Amino acid sequence: MFQFRLGGVPVQVHVSHLLISTLLAWSFAMSERNGAEWPGTILLDTENPQRTKTMAVVMLIWGLIISISVLVHELGHAFSARAFGYSPSVQLLGLGGRTMPNAPGEIPWHREVLLTLAGPFAGLLLGVVAGSALLGLEAVGPMHPVAAYVLKATFMANLFWALVNLVPVAPLDGGHIARAVLMHLFGKKGFLYAQVVTLLFAAAGLGLALFLKAAVLGLLFGLWGFRAVSVIQGYLRGELPASAVADPMMETLADLGRKLDAGQLVEARAAGEAVLRSIDVPAGVKARAHLMLGLVAVKSSDGLEALRHFRNVGDVPIPPHALAAAHSLVGDDETALPLWAEAARVSDDPNLRAEFAGTLLRLGRESDARALPGLRLAHGYLAAERVLYLRDHYARAAQMAEAAFEAEPSAAHAYTAACDWARAKESVHALRCLTLAAQHGYRDAAAARMDSDLASLRGTPEFDAWLATLPGPSK
Repeated sequence: MFQFRLGGVPVQVHVSHLLISTLLAWSFAMSERNGAEWPGTILLDTENPQRTKTMAVVMLIWGLIISISVLVHELGHAFSARAFGYSPSVQLLGLGGRTMPNAPGEIPWHREVLLTLAGPFAGLLLGVVAGSALLGLEAVGPMHPVAAYVLKATFMANLFWALVNLVPVAPLDGGHIARAVLMHLFGKKGFLYAQVVTLLFAAAGLGLALFLKAAVLGLLFGLWGFRAVSVIQGYLRGELPASAVADPMMETLADLGRKLDAGQLVEARAAGEAVLRSIDVPAGVKARAHLMLGLVAVKSSDGLEALRHFRNVGDVPIPPHALAAAHSLVGDDETALPLWAEAARVSDDPNLRAEFAGTLLRLGRESDARALPGLRLAHGYLAAERVLYLRDHYARAAQMAEAAFEAEPSAAHAYTAACDWARAKESVHALRCLTLAAQHGYRDAAAARMDSDLASLRGTPEFDAWLATLPGPSK
């Protein structure tokens, strides 16, 4: 992959695009049938010594035409996105490309239509320019055969592809436009209608390709038609428009889920944002992307960001514990409490029970927390401590950690309380809890010396004296 900027738009060219372009260029060179003009006069003569060189030149020409045409098409999308104030980026991959508008939020349906139309329009404009140049130069005098071939091929390729792209077949631009308009008019049923339209036009396109003996075009329309059948079946099963067959971007969401499970939060966030930036995925897919990004935000301890995404999930269900955690992180324990109760009711996960207890403890309902069946009270206090720490309520967090120590005395609980007190700039309490930690077996002087939570104690005689009582790093 290599990248550059064009007109202020970042462009990435993937290896897959170069490979497919080369394959198509070879196919076009091999299918040359015009023996009256260059390059057919050479390519159709198997004994011509210039045949191999000409084949290479024709492949290079077609490779450039394909890549430049795809780039111009995607820049049509990109520059229209910039006109709306977005910050688009372009990727050339596989058979075509993808433009991410990088809009700050959801793109209204009418803008999506305009953004989509801009791609075929740009390609058509390139074809018109090439055709006009061909006519103008031919009127002046005889042209070099290679130049004439390049202009004619550019005109034909862009005119053909612009027209094909406007056919209402997903995933062509015409299919995206049909889906956006029909879903605006008919809601969820519009998604089904768009797939039926895709199926009808794909069948017509396949028939035309068979008549013209255009194998590649026939294969494409056949695949698009097969995909439409799968999507319709998924819709009738109630899985769409938010299932994996609804859009190829769902594979990106599946990858996002794997990264989320592996704790790769930065990579997961990037994958989800790529879905939201795209103009060519249905609303249901974007809703699932918002859900996944909300879960990423919860794991990143960003409650506000999580709630922002959760507000955009539509009918996609949000796990109660995730919504509860988001409200807890922003300090809305009253709203979080029934959600934690529901999460603990449907699951026997002790962590959920501890979070429920922690919420009760933060609300001052200690007796209710103690009454929860199967709860280790120290875990409830630690759950309360963690959220208070994330809210920067260090003194209250320290009190919860000390309560955990009282319920289950341990070096870890005392050390946690000391860190919270140090964050709260309560050095006396922090040193008292450090002493308790040492008395209960804490031994890692090196870790304590470098702990950022204890930064307010660093360099004080009392802290240095405490460090001196420790034997050193634990083995």
